[in-house]
Amino acid sequence: MKWGLAALSLICLMSVVLSAQEANEEKPKLFTIHGEVKAHYRWSEDSRFLLKFPFPPEFIPRGQTQVFERTVSPGSSIEVSAVSVILDIQPAGAVFGRIRINFIDLYNRNPTSTDQTVNVKEAWLRFGTRPDFLQAVERNYAYVLFGKAPKFERQPDRNMESYGLVSTAFNRFEDLQLQAGGNFGSHFYWRAQVSNGNPVFFRDSNALAGDNGNDDLLFPNPELHLNSGFPILYDAEAEEFNFQDHVEIGAGAGLRFQSESLQNGVDLLGFYYRRDLATHVDLRGTFYGGDLDLLDGTGGIGLPIKGKDKIEYGGNAEFHWSGLRIFAQGVHQELAGLKRDGFEVEGLLRISLPLKFAAGGKHLFTFLQPIARFSIIDNKFKASPLFVAPSTFWDWKKYDLGVRIGIIQGIDVTAEYSFHDITASSEVSEDEFLTSLRARFSGFTWSAGFQPALWAAGILSA
Repeated sequence: MKWGLAALSLICLMSVVLSAQEANEEKPKLFTIHGEVKAHYRWSEDSRFLLKFPFPPEFIPRGQTQVFERTVSPGSSIEVSAVSVILDIQPAGAVFGRIRINFIDLYNRNPTSTDQTVNVKEAWLRFGTRPDFLQAVERNYAYVLFGKAPKFERQPDRNMESYGLVSTAFNRFEDLQLQAGGNFGSHFYWRAQVSNGNPVFFRDSNALAGDNGNDDLLFPNPELHLNSGFPILYDAEAEEFNFQDHVEIGAGAGLRFQSESLQNGVDLLGFYYRRDLATHVDLRGTFYGGDLDLLDGTGGIGLPIKGKDKIEYGGNAEFHWSGLRIFAQGVHQELAGLKRDGFEVEGLLRISLPLKFAAGGKHLFTFLQPIARFSIIDNKFKASPLFVAPSTFWDWKKYDLGVRIGIIQGIDVTAEYSFHDITASSEVSEDEFLTSLRARFSGFTWSAGFQPALWAAGILSA
């Protein structure tokens, strides 16, 4: 409660200061509604790994004599993964907010397939101006943001529908947070964050999360709807507001250089996070607990944990030159003494197509964007092969190749293939092909003048 009151007071104070700072800017758009629909053809290679954990006989799935880690949903499938409704709110130049609600949300269900099918993906308010990479910086700015929002070091643009190992493991999901930041001149910027902290769990690195400890299984000998996949440790979605226990503190500093045209530049960011792991975190859809409860294992067979510190630090590098874009991120993480390193780099070349064929007044085939990504997880610890999910301590490399094609404005198709190089005691191959059709639209916009301090106080006290 004290964190909520402090955040509310700070937000209202910042809204007064920053609305005065932006008083001379043009009248903002009060509400803008956007939407997005994603449909896919997916093929996943069928692979399995025999588990050595001594499962009780009633835990062995129906029709099997042993328990495996196995591809989540092998074979081919056509599916709609998400329908998103996005509301952007900007009652003044210094105030901006976003609410994003995902329906179906097949690829983001957290942590199992029985998670909610209507998910508030983002819900946040920002007071102040935050110039991002390749945006104009006219003077020193400061901002404060409160709500469920992406972590500040996360890759800003998703260029493929799949994720790399690092973007899966460390910052895939939004966090409930109070974030502040600013810049000094056009080159230096800073970030600070106090947040809930995303609970530690495990999931497959391909499109579907898989079912691990699914709480709707009927024992004995349950019938599986989805398999476990080959899960890696990752930061799952924060599911409840709690700024009193196990609060995560984060900070970052960045340096950027960009051309006058704002077309080319380089952005470097260093970051650090720390919190105490909880003894147990309840997660929707699974009877496994998050944080230390997961790492400590079951049946007396766990990972070699020591203490409760969760520490992450690393850096980003982003480079744009004409149509070439490169993003790289390196992370070192310690989970109760379990150390691992991750590195991911993605490059693309965006090619505008000059074709003049018209479709309903719009140009047909607007751009071509080949993409390549390499990611790696290097675990610095060893564990008992009897652990319930040995894939969590395998060393892992993932290669993603893809191409995105703009069909007409607002509609594009992405085709991508994932190759996995996994160091396990027996061969595991988890290749996947994913084709995605994405349609975006922008609907109703209402523009009006508003006093941000009064608006913020009224909304936040409701």
